[in-house]
Amino acid sequence: MVENKDEYTQKELEDLLKEKLVNLKELEQIGKDSNYIQELSDIALIQLQLELFKESEKNYLLCLKHFQIEKDRLGQAAVYGVLGTLYYKKGEYQKSIEFYENAFNIYDELKQIQEQITCLKGIGNSLIKLNQYDEACDILLECSALCSDNNDIYNLLDCLGNLIQIYETQENWDIVFELYKKSLEAFKELEDIKGIVVSYFNLGILSKRENDFNQSIIYFKEGTNKAIDSNYTELILKGLGYVGEILVYHGEMNEAKETYIKALSIAEKIKAKNSILQIRILLNSLGLNEEEINKELTIYINRRKN
Repeated sequence: MVENKDEYTQKELEDLLKEKLVNLKELEQIGKDSNYIQELSDIALIQLQLELFKESEKNYLLCLKHFQIEKDRLGQAAVYGVLGTLYYKKGEYQKSIEFYENAFNIYDELKQIQEQITCLKGIGNSLIKLNQYDEACDILLECSALCSDNNDIYNLLDCLGNLIQIYETQENWDIVFELYKKSLEAFKELEDIKGIVVSYFNLGILSKRENDFNQSIIYFKEGTNKAIDSNYTELILKGLGYVGEILVYHGEMNEAKETYIKALSIAEKIKAKNSILQIRILLNSLGLNEEEINKELTIYINRRKN
């Protein structure tokens, strides 16, 4: 079997294809049995990975014909699914949907849950490409429910990500907010700290958008604290920037200044030049000159040492 293409270079795939085409000729002498079809399927996959779409399609259709004659339902479904992928890569999104649907129907009948999820995601992605957002949402919500029922958190996050993309395009912020909350729950279940932090930040941004600064700062602080606990420096800086911004909106200038000084000390420590520049400009806007900023920074650092 051919493994994931990421394990092969372009040259290695081309060499492997030549080798397998020779093998196929030898197998053809014996007869077009299951070994021949397996080799043909491997060849079609390599051709797909090399974006030789025409050759790949032709070989997959030969495999499909074999599975239809053999009445092999799983074999048929597998080929339908990979042809869905092939047509998606070619930009033939309507055709991709048809083949994913054919695969889904068989997998549904045979109760193959993971494969059903893959097909629904493929259909949803093609509908997004066709700008058929309402239909895409219906499919992705169905997929999300299937993922939730079967505790497939990774695919659930994929579905939520695509739904967020759609609703952001439509500027339906209430639904986006609820989807970010669901994403936060999923990241918590996976104990994915970066995912948790980014979800808190996104919830904070949406709350700020609605001028709910009290709720916004709670989300930003939650995210920042999680980043601090895990020592994710870039996310800490981002979070402190968000917190400082809300404090300025609130008119709490002293607290904002302290937050930015804290951020500056971290930026100086890791030599993040752009962050240093941005934070110093923000502190200037709060009325501090360079001498005062350096003095505040020294006081903060000394206080941290003691």
